[in-house]
Amino acid sequence: MFNVRSFIGLQSVISRFSTTQRHLKFIYPHFSTVQPESEYNISNEDITRLKRKFSSPRNIISNFYNQVERTQNIKTGCHFGFNKNKKHQWNCKLSVQWPSPIVFSSVAATKAKAGELVSLNAIQWLQDMEKLDHSGKPLIVSNKQRIDVATSPIASIDLSEQNVKLISSLVQKYNQEIKPLINKKKPILIEDDQTNEVLEELNFKLPTFSHFDYTNRNEYLYKKTTRTLSEVVQLPIDNYELDVLEMIENNRVTIIKGEPGCGKSTRVPNFIMKKWSQEGKGSECNIYVTQPRRISAITLANRVAEERLEELGNVVGYQVRLKQILPRKPGSIVFASSGILLQKLQADPGLKEFSHVIIDEAHEQDINTEILLMLTKNALQLNDKLKLIIMSATLNAEHFQNYYGHSASTIEIPGFTHPVKTQFLTKQLAREWGIYDTTVEENGKPYWNPQLAANVIKWIDNNKSPGAILCFVSGWQDIIDVNKLLQKRPHNFDIMFAHSKLTPEKQIEIMRPASDGRRKVVLATNIAETSITINDVVYVIDTGMQNISSWNAEKGIKLLDRCWVSQANAKQRRGRAGRTRPGECYHLYSLDHFNSFSEYPTPEIQLTPLEHTIITLKIHSQDKAKVVLSKLLNSPSVETIDIAVSELQILGALDKEEKLTALGKRIAAFPFDPCLSKALVHSVFLKCLDPTLTIITYLSSNVNIFRETTAADSRHIKKEHSTCSDHLAVAKLFSEWNRTLNRYNNNSNTSLSNNNLILINKLKNLFTQHLYNSLLIEDKDINNLNSEKPLEQLIPAVLISGFGNLVFRRTFMRRNGHLDYSFINDAGIKVVHHSESVNYNKDKENELLTYFREGRSLDHDVVMLNKSTYVPPTLAVLFFNGQASFKHDGHNNCLIYIQNGKRVNISCSKGDWETLLSLRNVIRNFIDFLMETYGHYETNDHTYDDIMDFRDSMCSVLCKLVEK
Repeated sequence: MFNVRSFIGLQSVISRFSTTQRHLKFIYPHFSTVQPESEYNISNEDITRLKRKFSSPRNIISNFYNQVERTQNIKTGCHFGFNKNKKHQWNCKLSVQWPSPIVFSSVAATKAKAGELVSLNAIQWLQDMEKLDHSGKPLIVSNKQRIDVATSPIASIDLSEQNVKLISSLVQKYNQEIKPLINKKKPILIEDDQTNEVLEELNFKLPTFSHFDYTNRNEYLYKKTTRTLSEVVQLPIDNYELDVLEMIENNRVTIIKGEPGCGKSTRVPNFIMKKWSQEGKGSECNIYVTQPRRISAITLANRVAEERLEELGNVVGYQVRLKQILPRKPGSIVFASSGILLQKLQADPGLKEFSHVIIDEAHEQDINTEILLMLTKNALQLNDKLKLIIMSATLNAEHFQNYYGHSASTIEIPGFTHPVKTQFLTKQLAREWGIYDTTVEENGKPYWNPQLAANVIKWIDNNKSPGAILCFVSGWQDIIDVNKLLQKRPHNFDIMFAHSKLTPEKQIEIMRPASDGRRKVVLATNIAETSITINDVVYVIDTGMQNISSWNAEKGIKLLDRCWVSQANAKQRRGRAGRTRPGECYHLYSLDHFNSFSEYPTPEIQLTPLEHTIITLKIHSQDKAKVVLSKLLNSPSVETIDIAVSELQILGALDKEEKLTALGKRIAAFPFDPCLSKALVHSVFLKCLDPTLTIITYLSSNVNIFRETTAADSRHIKKEHSTCSDHLAVAKLFSEWNRTLNRYNNNSNTSLSNNNLILINKLKNLFTQHLYNSLLIEDKDINNLNSEKPLEQLIPAVLISGFGNLVFRRTFMRRNGHLDYSFINDAGIKVVHHSESVNYNKDKENELLTYFREGRSLDHDVVMLNKSTYVPPTLAVLFFNGQASFKHDGHNNCLIYIQNGKRVNISCSKGDWETLLSLRNVIRNFIDFLMETYGHYETNDHTYDDIMDFRDSMCSVLCKLVEK
């Protein structure tokens, strides 16, 4: 007999799917007492996604039902039937009796295709019924145990009578008093040009000068051309000066492929300035040079100023985040990080303040450089006086030439490096270094052995002549690992670090020579690959590894993975050894491994999520994402673009037509991930701005607030401030540090990194300006954010509203009959917590957690979370992105399905669900109104006062809902 409850559940599954594109029908079995005919619609995106994950879907279905029959002693009635129709197309019907009777059908040109389509349908259906996991594995256990504990809810909500009354009263007040006020007020939408505002302190513009000023400047610059530093070393590019200048003069775009050591980064800007100065028009020459890294911009500016016998700030300057020394007169050379020029392009798409823009190290193909190449190509059309120069050591010149077309010409400059003796890893060498396990790869990924790197450093120190050692590793933790091994015993090293999370002042320390009688060791990531010349480096150790942030479409998660570098990267690293004297390079992998590396690095834009890129580009173009991104030098896949657009639509930053919503317009110019931006905006409305701003700054800055503490010690310190939220713990630690610093002008907590906390404080000030520009706060002064005590209870609400990620506790039964617990995320991947997290080893607590981004992928089915926050189930239902619905379980109980392309089950009574749904709708409508109008009302508007009073009441009710 047909199971009515299964039918109800089935209809709730059907309702999930869109009604567009490819149609496949559910045909109910002839023995059913109910005979409706419903359509089960699968979009092209669903078909593509499932095909990518399952190469043999028919085998998945057959194996699944075979296993069910074998282990559960159930007759599943699984049967594929095929026949040809009059149009010579193949019909396929797949009928099953378990977990409920159903028949799938499809029509396709071939028999295999028809079978594939019904199988993909069945896979999706079984996953929705929670009988198959994300990888196609059955969610069943032995016949001695209950089938599929996965269907049980992971949390429950039981509203008290008092809370029901509070919610009902708030909803009634909204409907009767606030909603009419909102409807009367014409929404004041944020103007598009608001998103073009950029930070004043980062927006250098030349002042207006008189004719007399220009004349004096031209005379000064002309005289400078007759004086140069006598000790300036001649470099290979000096022999090509006239050729380079002629090419720049005759072409809108010049591509310079200069080998390492040729001098392109320092000499080309000076060539141009010297030529214009000799022609008496130096004041009209304003050159802007971008570097992918801040330290490169600072060191190059210092070097060029030194060669010109000038102080920084006269003709030569630099401009990076939180630090700048800018020329004060016309006729200038400014070195800057790529992100700064992107901000300038928001306000001035034609870059009319510059005569020349140089994009250096273009081969790295990071996202900022990709966007710069596209936007500067557009600037050439808006500014016919602009000259664009693209430079790199290892770029694919033909690739760039094709991108710019006939307006570009290419010149190649040979480099000069001293001889570098190169050695790859062999068993004989490894034994010499005291290493007997030469494993460098596991499961297709690099295997990190810090002992190998440490032993090579010690071996060089014991066996080689004086000279600094530069060791390339993949990330910050690797730096810590090697440093700990070196520090275990007395040593003769001055150990320095080069990593992007360090302040510019700290990074520049690597240029400092070693103390007398000691050997300098620099532990660095790929930040030290290009543009930076550490003069005393003689020995380079290349682990061949790098950290890559990537989007895993199959798992639906963002990961930080250790990967092999490209051959181009390896050559750049090797070249660091021979810049000023003969050197040696030790590659800690075999020659065969090197030959297997890709020739060039994969463009970053093809690896990472595109949400921030898309929303940033909306400032420049309202075209759809696929159209805009197709204009990039290296376009990302259509699938990745579709995923990012979908995420932004779920987030509420883009509408169905891919136009910026009110939220999108508020956050388009924010310099961090839109998920963080949304959480920050919501914190303004929910009265917890200051701690949330600290959290967002911390997450976006990628710095560690602790100083050389163990993971256990860090966890213990954080637990003193919050037992269930790493994010809140960091906010409280920062607040405590800030109060102590202001009161005593020193940091009493020696476990905290004073420099990194100062950096976070500076960034908070910077991001406060963005909030001010978006009309979300009335005062730029960060000290005025705490006019009233923030509602820390609502931080989980703003975090889940932005992050959109959930981790939940899953109960399962072991073979011995004992219950156990584990965490999985909403993509179905098992999650473990880093030992530094306050939620480490708390599997029996905190049934729901949220997080911003996963950490390293431990293997194919497990990821690690470094930071997470407990979310009360009530706040999860009220603030999770996407739709929420429920279904009866046959009693006065409901399973709430929070849907965002994902699903989490939370149980509650039908009455509680209806109460929560009414509150959820009120919160969403009210926040949507604030998003459009906040900051536009006059403060003496009585309507505004009533609306803000309701906001206070809403926050008060939410706080009471989560009280213990």
